[in-house]
Amino acid sequence: MSLPSDLKDLYLKLLKDLQDSLSSKQQQLSLTYQKAHKNLQQAEGVFYYIRDLKKVKGIGDTIIKRLEAKLNEHCKQLNIEPPPASKPKETSSKTKRSRTQLRTDDTEQDGQKKKPKRRYIPKRRSGGYAIMLALLELRAVNRAVSKEDIIDVGQKYSDSSMVPNHSTKEFYGAWSSIASLKNHNLVEEEGRPKRYFLTDPGVELAKMLQAADDIAMKKIDEGTTTKGKDSFFEEPEETANLSDLIKAHSQIQIKNRDKSSMSFLDTTFQTTSTPRGSKLAAPSVSSNTDLREAENELFSSSHERNPRKKFEGVSYELWTKDSYEIYPIVDRREIKSQTDRDFFAKALARKGLKTDIRQLSLGDIIWVAKNKKTGCLCILNTIIERKRLDDLALSIRDNRFMEQKNRLENSGCAHKYYLIEETMGGSVGNMGEALRTSLWVILTYYMFGVIRTANSEQTVEKLNALHCVIERFYADKELLVIFPKTVNNKVEYKQLLTRFQLEFSKKSNIECCHTFECFQEIMSKNELRTVAELTIQILLYVKGVSLEKAIAIQSVFPTLNHLLTAYRNCKSELEAKKLLYHKLGNIPGNKKITKNLSERIADVFSTI
Repeated sequence: MSLPSDLKDLYLKLLKDLQDSLSSKQQQLSLTYQKAHKNLQQAEGVFYYIRDLKKVKGIGDTIIKRLEAKLNEHCKQLNIEPPPASKPKETSSKTKRSRTQLRTDDTEQDGQKKKPKRRYIPKRRSGGYAIMLALLELRAVNRAVSKEDIIDVGQKYSDSSMVPNHSTKEFYGAWSSIASLKNHNLVEEEGRPKRYFLTDPGVELAKMLQAADDIAMKKIDEGTTTKGKDSFFEEPEETANLSDLIKAHSQIQIKNRDKSSMSFLDTTFQTTSTPRGSKLAAPSVSSNTDLREAENELFSSSHERNPRKKFEGVSYELWTKDSYEIYPIVDRREIKSQTDRDFFAKALARKGLKTDIRQLSLGDIIWVAKNKKTGCLCILNTIIERKRLDDLALSIRDNRFMEQKNRLENSGCAHKYYLIEETMGGSVGNMGEALRTSLWVILTYYMFGVIRTANSEQTVEKLNALHCVIERFYADKELLVIFPKTVNNKVEYKQLLTRFQLEFSKKSNIECCHTFECFQEIMSKNELRTVAELTIQILLYVKGVSLEKAIAIQSVFPTLNHLLTAYRNCKSELEAKKLLYHKLGNIPGNKKITKNLSERIADVFSTI
């Protein structure tokens, strides 16, 4: 006995059996089978292979799989071989050729192999093009240079702005092309804050771009792309006593008035820097002038730089009181309303106050000093976090308030303010007592300032008044700007600033500060998190765990692995639930872990 050549009737019967086998609660599935049965009944053609049913509307893989099981059961009862699931492909040993043979034949016929992957070359006048030529012009081969230097030099090679301009709705700058250059191994980065330099393939491509467009640029000597060779391409770093460093500025002004006189720097300072990967003997004082002349010739296109000194291996510059200007930077996300996004910048400009709008890593308004000669920015010691009353209540509820407070403390700014606008976009509910407590804590324990305003217009008035105070404070101040090679985390950032303040700020009229570039990179939420910071962040996701409680838990269990191991070593569920209560239940203040909170944390971590 064998099956007929058309199994349509059999498939209809099997579908009907599937539908009849359903219970009264499976009405939706029954309706699906009913539609499939109707569509198959109306379908034209021969249906022998089970996979032929796929072309019928309403029959998918699930129904086919169940029908196939029914068909196999039916064939087993009749003691016959079930048909294959689909029609076998016709093959002939005379006509069929393998894919490998087809590729071989194509290669033999064309006389060439498969087309290789196209080499990445940045489009002319694009961001990648500008970055490559800027790095070449800055001699960033055996030394790394900053993002700001690359943008400053590279802008003339790009048709687009290298930085985003949020006021004109340009949210991405040409600098974003740096990611493609790194992916293609043309540019590498190092250190924190990040510095960039050309790889050997990058130097080769940059030279090709320069030659193709006939760009006038001083040539790099052959062999300078090999790390470890002697080179003058490292920007010189000057060393001197602090008193000599202060005198250097007046001596430079004398040189500008009388070019025939010898610079104070030529006789006092000695270079201490070496190229990346190489060690150079320090030149003698007598040959220092010739060395600087060679370096000045190579760097004639770069900005004039202030003399530098090192303290505990960290470089710094001294800016005299007349060499910089002060203005605030407002975070671009600080808006009055969705329809008035640049209110603060315009309102401050109407008062004659210069402002800048950028996306800040920390805070909503900060004050910076800009060097008039080099254009370098440094962070001053004033930072503001602006909150509407309803937003403040919400941040307290979800633990953002204390997390922001902790980050503001690590900023190293001496004057930290919460600016509270009493206008509300929503209700604060029953958060009145929590608001008073939180503000009292940061005022009393953490020495934050609180500025209260009625609305955005009054906020502008307060900012303008504060700016006048800051300008008067720095009127006779000299700024000592720190230029670290690498900062590993936020704690190290603050400790470095504290060391400089202890050494310099109390001895003279000098204010120590970090560069704006370093501030932006180190204070970012997503940058340089330690294991301890990640552990605290994870604990904060548990309802009822405040920042103080999370820090207390982390002090006992340094990492998440320590906490999980402690729960695994518990002999019973009850012991696990009381683990943190026994450890931190008797601590006074807001670090105390109650029984209920201990059980809640155990429910989260003891089951992992």
